[in-house]
Amino acid sequence: WEDHFKREGQTFLEQALARSEGVAVALRAKALWAAGNLVGKLGDFDRGEALCKESLALFREIGNTAGVGTAGLHLGILSFYRGTFTEARSQLEESLALLEEAGDKTGTGWSLFFLANAEICQGEYTKGYSHVEESLALFRELRDKRAVIDSLVLLAEERLNSQGDATKARALLEEGLALSRELANTDTAKEGKLLGSLGEISLYQGNMALARSLLEESMTILQGEDMDELINKAWLLSQLAKIAAVQHDYTRARTLYEQSLAINREVFFRVNTPFYLEGLASVVAAQGEPTWAAQLWGAAEALRDTMGAPIPPVYRVDYERAVTSARDQLGDRAFATTWAEGRAMTPDQALAAKGQTMLPQQVPTEPSSPQPAKSAITYPDGLTTREVEVLRLVAQGLTDAHIAEHLIISPRTVNTHLTSIYSKIQVSSRSGATRYAIEHKLV
Repeated sequence: WEDHFKREGQTFLEQALARSEGVAVALRAKALWAAGNLVGKLGDFDRGEALCKESLALFREIGNTAGVGTAGLHLGILSFYRGTFTEARSQLEESLALLEEAGDKTGTGWSLFFLANAEICQGEYTKGYSHVEESLALFRELRDKRAVIDSLVLLAEERLNSQGDATKARALLEEGLALSRELANTDTAKEGKLLGSLGEISLYQGNMALARSLLEESMTILQGEDMDELINKAWLLSQLAKIAAVQHDYTRARTLYEQSLAINREVFFRVNTPFYLEGLASVVAAQGEPTWAAQLWGAAEALRDTMGAPIPPVYRVDYERAVTSARDQLGDRAFATTWAEGRAMTPDQALAAKGQTMLPQQVPTEPSSPQPAKSAITYPDGLTTREVEVLRLVAQGLTDAHIAEHLIISPRTVNTHLTSIYSKIQVSSRSGATRYAIEHKLV
């Protein structure tokens, strides 16, 4: 389920939970964190967090140390994906202590892995490197090839980002690539991720032809709608954007960065958002739009401050060069003012601003005539307006792809809506959803 059939897994677990009265508390608690994990990986962090917190409370109630640690681990993972790194570290440190005490090596390994990830994102490279090395040792001991690959990739990213050590990073990735090819029939996504990371190293070393080839091969492999694959796809697009920018194809670079940001918004993954905003800023500055660039940089800086995530050393020189060039175009005072405007914007506002000052809405001097209040439309079982739109199209026999085209959204968003709909109306199939729509006169 976790690797390939998340929605089916979530539906099964939600149905099991709905019928779980009278079952052992520990079993219900385990199903809760498992459902929370799957829901989170489908992009619904709020629902995932609620399920994991319920699991945590039940495990604490029965004094199950390993269970408390596992539920806490999944809460920490959700916090990491949200970009709330300080909260994630606190949760993961607690889960690490409990899982070590319980002798759960797999849980300990993943606690170390995500703790290292959060530490690296916050610029604590030495601590992060140490923790990911510990996770790698545990996963080797457990002979968990997938987890070993993940740890090797994180080690390589840390070496490149903190030290610019492309030689060490490449060696780690090539070790991972050899392992991934042993999993080729069951997990091509690992190979895709590794090839993309090797492409990033080639880009750093200035080999644009090899970098493009590796990144495009990775893109070909990573065609799934899984959240992790979409996150990786957005990153790959940003690396291809860098190549286009180096080759002065700013129009293509701009398009690629905008695509990265669109995917990122789709999966609610703000961890990489500053990188894409900064990349886009450097491109629009090169196109003669320093005002918009300053707004984008300001918004990225504000988000980094919120997450406590500084720019990695490997990107600092190019970043400062681009900022200095834009400041020279605009002048110190105007640049500082516009940067401050950007800091007050959300990423979406900065993207929409395009160099325009975002003025506060004018308050009318004359009181307007009171408008009659409109009563809000409500739907059964807490369905939202958008979910009802999707449900109606399902009842009409449209496929996910056709629904996406009709509503101008992605198939992944359709999938997320269906997951929520099935959970709310307690069905597990399109025929069940159609029957529900007819019975409730929604079609």
